[in-house]
Amino acid sequence: MKAPTVFVDTETTGLDPFIHEPWEIAAIVRKDGHDTEHVFRIKPGDFSTATPKALKINRYVERVTAPGWVWDDRETAARRLYPLLNGAVMVGSNPSFDAEMIAHLFGRYYSQPKPWHYRTIDITTLAAGALYGRADEWTRRDCDASWYSKVTKAVGWPWKSYDVSRHVEVEPPAKAVAHTALGDARWARDVYDAVMTPDPFYTATDEQLASLVEPALRAADGKRS
Repeated sequence: MKAPTVFVDTETTGLDPFIHEPWEIAAIVRKDGHDTEHVFRIKPGDFSTATPKALKINRYVERVTAPGWVWDDRETAARRLYPLLNGAVMVGSNPSFDAEMIAHLFGRYYSQPKPWHYRTIDITTLAAGALYGRADEWTRRDCDASWYSKVTKAVGWPWKSYDVSRHVEVEPPAKAVAHTALGDARWARDVYDAVMTPDPFYTATDEQLASLVEPALRAADGKRS
């Protein structure tokens, strides 16, 4: 049975999984070609250790005081999230960070706090690899090894996730949704798909291609008449 792919992101009270906590977790579960979105909001148990910088970046105060915000029960959220990640391949932007945060949450209720596949997939590493793969292809085509340095210049070092994202033609999250768990999980999914999914043009049937081309031809005829 094929393991599900789950695109994950957490918003936390800081960077240390031993003293900080995830307060928002998003999981987009892809199974049998369909994506299902889940969001869990967990009120921090010990807010005294929270770092102001983290709370500023993820706009904690602004978001949790907004109308309609509702906290989930901690244990209920953990027990709903656990089966979603059990055996799954976790994908995200620096998913090892999210995995550690979630593992400390699961450790309160489960003897196996890391139920997912041991190899998480980082979208920045994945996309950078794809770009360097293109550099190899272009180098062989043009007999010009400068393509490697061009890719390096484009994505920076250490790799900058937003720059890498743009170079695989995925715009990073807008300010309104950046550093929200669901917004970043959706972005991770889109970068993953940009690298791992072929252009629909090359997988479409003749009938599908015709349906795509026909409106453009009609529009062109309308302009000429």
